Amino acid sequence: MWRIELEREVNWELKMKFFLLPELPTPDVVEGNVWRRAIVLENEAFAVLAYPKGEKAIAVEGNFSTKEWKTIREKLVEYFGLQNPEELYKFMEGDEKLKMLRERFYGFGKAGLMSMSVFEGIAKAVIQQQISFVVAEKIAARIVQKFGETVEWNGLKFYSFPTQRAILQAGVERLRECGLSRRKAGLILEIAGEENLEELRKASEDEAYEYLTSFKGIGRWTAELVLSMVLGKNVFPADDLGVRRAVSKLYFNGELQSADKVREVARKRFGKYARDILFYLFLYDRFFSKESELI
Repeated sequence: MWRIELEREVNWELKMKFFLLPELPTPDVVEGNVWRRAIVLENEAFAVLAYPKGEKAIAVEGNFSTKEWKTIREKLVEYFGLQNPEELYKFMEGDEKLKMLRERFYGFGKAGLMSMSVFEGIAKAVIQQQISFVVAEKIAARIVQKFGETVEWNGLKFYSFPTQRAILQAGVERLRECGLSRRKAGLILEIAGEENLEELRKASEDEAYEYLTSFKGIGRWTAELVLSMVLGKNVFPADDLGVRRAVSKLYFNGELQSADKVREVARKRFGKYARDILFYLFLYDRFFSKESELI
């Protein structure tokens, strides 16, 4: 067993709330407080399982060796947002609404990511277009089960998101069998045919945005979602309806504001912590916005 030692306590239960269908391999699977999936390193899939060990440590198990541990640890820290949140917490103290969110969701810490790879993230963002998140996750789970790699370890199955090559081999019709429209299936295939997608992590926000929106079918909402939740850029996807609802409830007495107005609020109030605060807003909108003490 390996351990990720943390500088501040983490509320693992809150982290797990982002997996709305924990029983389905999206490819993440959550059972109780135990998370698992397969992580692909240099074309080999490894079983990785994680769970809290007290308030300030995450235990990690799997079929990997010390050789892979450093990379897996780095991926888990980034994926779950396990960096020290001290500066973020101090910043949130300065705004009444953010302070309330920090207190209600204390221990959530920093923002994580929605994918392990750039291709997985772009594909998931495309899947999520104009449908509910729950429906999108069901479609993603079908794609994972049909075309992803499966690793068995200690009597459990661990799933990875399909590689670009696996998606290309699947083709449009087999992707449509998973619930995708022809347009989305075609777009994901087009993206699967791209080389060096991981290089987008090194690109500037403008460069990455220009690249993403060069695809027919990727507009501002999808591009900003990828920039923020896949590439880890400090971008605030204000066109997202859930984000608009959350900001409107917190700062405008529930009167739904335009994306431009929400973007302005993020720029003025959230600054360099906009991406972190985005995750608190997602939590607020999805799970707790109807609780009177939060409004």
